Amino acid sequence: MPLYKKIKINKEEFVLIWHISETKQELLDSLKQDSSFNSKLNSIKSKVKQIEFLSILNLLEKQNLSFEDIHYDLNGKPSLKARFISITHSFNYSGIFISNNKAGIDIEKFRNQILNISMKFISNQEHDIFDIKSVESLTKAWTIKESVFKAFGHSGIDFKKNIKIQSLKNDKALVVINKNEILEQFSVDLFTISNYICSLAKIIQ
Repeated sequence: MPLYKKIKINKEEFVLIWHISETKQELLDSLKQDSSFNSKLNSIKSKVKQIEFLSILNLLEKQNLSFEDIHYDLNGKPSLKARFISITHSFNYSGIFISNNKAGIDIEKFRNQILNISMKFISNQEHDIFDIKSVESLTKAWTIKESVFKAFGHSGIDFKKNIKIQSLKNDKALVVINKNEILEQFSVDLFTISNYICSLAKIIQ
């Protein structure tokens, strides 16, 4: 399937979502860019991860970008020249968020396993916001924090201690993240795709 969803925030900021239904070869055949990505592709051992990577390259081409436009810092955070980019993939979906400011995207599938790890990322105060017995509620909390973590761009983050969800109403969250005296505030928008949830984090300046 080609591009599943495109959200134009303004003329310089976009979110693109891909529904992955193609084979590796089909995704390769659909690319127009040169083969500069081959070394990266060949370094990925998992066929599933290779397909996710190729779906991201297809999304980049929708914005007239290629693998060579992406740069990674020491923490593995991707970036574009003079712009920010965040990348996500989960099972049958992948996505990118391109912005002029710090931004993060995360897509997660609703899975029962999250019920077993909620104590690792939900603080006592956040029990008032989220139902810790609900897969959907906990998945929302995780994607909110993951999208903010990606936007923040620093390593060594404890999701329970360093990322605080202050409110969630009508699928809009307010979040504070801090580490080593760096404190930033983000707004996060959520939407569902079938049995997945997607969170889009943008820094509040």
